[in-house]
Amino acid sequence: MRIANPMYDAAFKYLMDDQAAARLLVGAVLDEEVESLQALPQERSARASAPGPSGELLTVRRVDFAATVRTVGGERLRVLVEVQKARFTDEVMRFREYLGRHYADRDNYDVGADGRRRHRPLRAIYILGECLPRTAATVLRVAREYLDGVSGERLSEREEFVEALSHDCWVVQVPLLASRRRTDLERLLSVFDQELRVPGDRHVLEVDEREIPEHYRPVLRRLEGAVASVEVADSMALEDEVTETWGRMKRESAEKDATLARERAKHDAALAEKDAALARERAEKDTALERQRAELAAAEERIAELERRLAQSDDGD
Repeated sequence: MRIANPMYDAAFKYLMDDQAAARLLVGAVLDEEVESLQALPQERSARASAPGPSGELLTVRRVDFAATVRTVGGERLRVLVEVQKARFTDEVMRFREYLGRHYADRDNYDVGADGRRRHRPLRAIYILGECLPRTAATVLRVAREYLDGVSGERLSEREEFVEALSHDCWVVQVPLLASRRRTDLERLLSVFDQELRVPGDRHVLEVDEREIPEHYRPVLRRLEGAVASVEVADSMALEDEVTETWGRMKRESAEKDATLARERAKHDAALAEKDAALARERAEKDTALERQRAELAAAEERIAELERRLAQSDDGD
């Protein structure tokens, strides 16, 4: 079965626009049964722009999926899901700013039976196209613990104050998914496996439907439908062009910086050599001057000695 590559923002957005598919994916990663999921407006998405080869401005939307989730246990969460094909140096700051906006969102609360506002906990899921440098888990879960800071005892009760100011997160390392199908979660996440790309078309993956658990197949069906979408195909092509343009601009910028650094090093070396030459010349002049002074002093001493002798000769006469 051929499906659209969900590492592309357009295909991922198409997937998450389907309530059933989004509930399955989010619930599987969180290991929670999701009772309902309400996607937040896509206006929260950012845009990335870069000049194309002919100078025109290429713009592609960065899709950061956010939803209010109600679990079967009755907890309401704000869940963020981000897909990142490649890491750039500024991505961590973008993630922090995105998290900050959700923490600061005054609409992210529920009203309890007592009439008090209770801020919904945040959960973040990051799907990365590159691996973290020191962690080999296909799905890294960062789960907070409540500990007694004195005794070290683990505490089972959760506090609203703490839940509102901290969050758990999950990091899916897509390159590590290749050939790993140990659990239902890894089998589901295999729809992100870039080793399954169709030769000559990185927008499409070839997936064996039999490897996907039956209850997760709505995710597969949704991505299969995305293959037939002209809009999704055009958006993926544009995303490639923007990504390649940004990569070229970064390489050119790095090369320019390296050239400037080499020129600066040459300039600094030339200045250092000039300063050294001036210092040598100054030292030589100082040495010559000292020699002249010494010779002048010796000459003055000889003259003085001659004058003493002449004076003694005159007194003898």
